[in-house]
Amino acid sequence: MATINDEGNVTVCCPDCDGALSTYEWRSSQGQLGVITSSHDHSHWGSVRLDFRLFRCAGCGRGGLGVIAYAGQYPGSYRELYSFYPEARDRLPLPKSVPPGIATEFREGEKCLEAGCIRAAAGMFRSVLDKTLRANGYKEKKGTTLEQQIDLAAGDGAITQARKRRAHDEIRVLGNDVLHDEWQEIPVEDVEASRHYCQRILEDFYDDRASVLGLLRSSGRTADEDKQPAESSEI
Repeated sequence: MATINDEGNVTVCCPDCDGALSTYEWRSSQGQLGVITSSHDHSHWGSVRLDFRLFRCAGCGRGGLGVIAYAGQYPGSYRELYSFYPEARDRLPLPKSVPPGIATEFREGEKCLEAGCIRAAAGMFRSVLDKTLRANGYKEKKGTTLEQQIDLAAGDGAITQARKRRAHDEIRVLGNDVLHDEWQEIPVEDVEASRHYCQRILEDFYDDRASVLGLLRSSGRTADEDKQPAESSEI
């Protein structure tokens, strides 16, 4: 969660620094970066200033916007940060051998979650699961459902029975609710669980890729690495 210090700078996880904790500064050697100030009635302090203030990441240079109540001249003797944009959540580590398209889609799901687009994030993580299973040869024919693909992967031992249950309950069913059912609010905790188990499944398939490829070949599966270029389904 973003915090503001006595110097008026904001400490927050920066999206362009791969989610690392960074300091966003409100001024440079040329002066402050920009601000719109109005008056504001604070619940405890009475009449104070309210800034819509520009910041810049000290690491990558990305811009940010903070909404801050304070008294006196900025940063003031006391201050409250109402909101800050952008703010990244922690980024879950992925194995290096995850196909670039699948990794990018997983990160897009994380960005949806950061932006508060909860239903969109659930759909993205379901899509990551679907593309992962297809990339590993579990889309046997056109009509093979995601439910069947999960069961086949568990039957081969590519994922555990425990992971199979999580893939169904935390990722597939939640994503299906978004794609096929009437609109309803989804708890962010449910999508956090979907993200967590989606990452675990990517680790199952790609952390020790050579061993997994051996298992897939012995089970008669054709992963993208074993297909002719024209046949590859990697995104």
